[in-house]
Amino acid sequence: MIRNTSFLLAALLFVSFSMFAQTDPPKYGHMNLGNLLDEMPQTSAAEAQLRILADSLNQKDSLMKTEFQTAYLQLKKEYDAGQLTPVQAQERQATLEKQRAGIQAYEENAQKMLDAKRAELLQPILTKVNEAIAKVAKANGFALVFDVGSGAMLFASETIDVTALVKKELGL
Repeated sequence: MIRNTSFLLAALLFVSFSMFAQTDPPKYGHMNLGNLLDEMPQTSAAEAQLRILADSLNQKDSLMKTEFQTAYLQLKKEYDAGQLTPVQAQERQATLEKQRAGIQAYEENAQKMLDAKRAELLQPILTKVNEAIAKVAKANGFALVFDVGSGAMLFASETIDVTALVKKELGL
């Protein structure tokens, strides 16, 4: 009886180990998301729109800085020539300080506008790419897909570059 039980237990362990051994290890894929985004025509169009907005914001910023520089030089000239009373000089300095603060506020607001516009333009592209990655991963049995461009992957063993599959899914 002990012999039959030992044999049965050994057979059960063997079957368990063989079933475990036959299970495929998870597949891991990798790609460079930044490179893929650079190749997409939608990204180029979005970047062109961002450049137009950035150029217009920079033009206004340059104009504001030029006006400030002109006002500063005029104040310095008049002050050095002794044409201003101390009260007038303080008033003009206060005006220049407000102008400088206005320029700084404009630059901060312009950066926020550019960031918001970038997010608005890139969100549909990223959504489309993420959907394609998920579809490729599911269709090909990948447990994880790493973005090697972000530097998030510290070690990769036996990963498969899925960029070509995602490009195919996106029609690139």
